Order: sequence, then C-alpha cells, then structure tokens
Amino acid sequence: MKKVFFLVCVFFIFLFGLTIGGNFNKGRGQLFEESKKEFESEIINPDNEYNNKLLVPDDGFVNKTAKKIENIIDGVIDKLFSYLS
Repeated sequence: MKKVFFLVCVFFIFLFGLTIGGNFNKGRGQLFEESKKEFESEIINPDNEYNNKLLVPDDGFVNKTAKKIENIIDGVIDKLFSYLS
C-alpha cells in the first residue's frame, strides 16, 4: 500500500512540475517566430521600411525562480571547490 501511495504522489508531483513548466509567457521561440513572420510580410512589399526590433522575453515567475536556484547551485559548487582546493 505504501508503494502505491508513493507512486501516486510521484505522479502528481510530476504533473505539477509539467504545469509549472508550461508556457505562461512568450519565450525566445515564440518571439523569434513573431519577428520572422513580421519580417517576411515586410520584405514582400515593394516600399518596405523594415525597422529591426530587439525582442527580449519577459522574466516571469518561473524564470526568476530558475535564476535564483541556478545562483544557489553555483554558490554551493564554488564553496565546495574552494574547500577541496
């Protein structure tokens, strides 16, 4: 019974992780596709005046959390290497 409960918990944690990793805001791929479509529509016009735009993805909750975790992991690894050397 404990194994079944454990597997069900792992399954729900997995589904929760997939939900968190969902597409909540525009990422690099979507921004690239939008700019590509805009560029392709502009270059077919004879009097085109295409102005390049710098598109940067929004920092959402998931991105900020991932960056914080990455900084923590980097700090732990740096401390570990400093103790080993």
